[in-house]
Amino acid sequence: MMIRALILVFALLPVFAMTGAEVRANDGAREIVWADLLPEGESERLARLQQMQAIELGFEHFGAEQLPQIMSFAAVEELDGQRVRLGGYILPFDYFSGGRVTRFLLVPYVGACIHVPPPPPNQLVYVETSEPVEVEGLWDPIYAEGVIRIQRQDTDLAAVAYTLELESITPYRP
Repeated sequence: MMIRALILVFALLPVFAMTGAEVRANDGAREIVWADLLPEGESERLARLQQMQAIELGFEHFGAEQLPQIMSFAAVEELDGQRVRLGGYILPFDYFSGGRVTRFLLVPYVGACIHVPPPPPNQLVYVETSEPVEVEGLWDPIYAEGVIRIQRQDTDLAAVAYTLELESITPYRP
């Protein structure tokens, strides 16, 4: 029972990594947190699915690194097309001199997608810009602002349920 409780805690950790901020307007953008990307009841369903996978594969201890990605593309329809601001971390696909990137995943916690399994697709945001943006440090949290779309992307790192048409990146300030 204790092992199941610990698996549940670790399963929900990425979901609530940046919660606590209330939704508010910021220069016309709706500030959201990672839990806002999950449809109602989705966090509980994902936690149960991850726990069942661990047990089924014989990983009742912390063998989660060998679990496949939980594939939930369930998305929050009301967010589609909204201008939002979301805090997270950059996981770049490309990295140019001077710390510039044009394609990256916005992830809820440091190390997401580097360590497996990656977060579920509805806890990842694919971002692509026509002009490279400069980032100070890859391990530093940022706010990404732009128009969010429910649009599936299959990348080398993970499957993704949302894309963001990036307008700006700013350092994360709680």
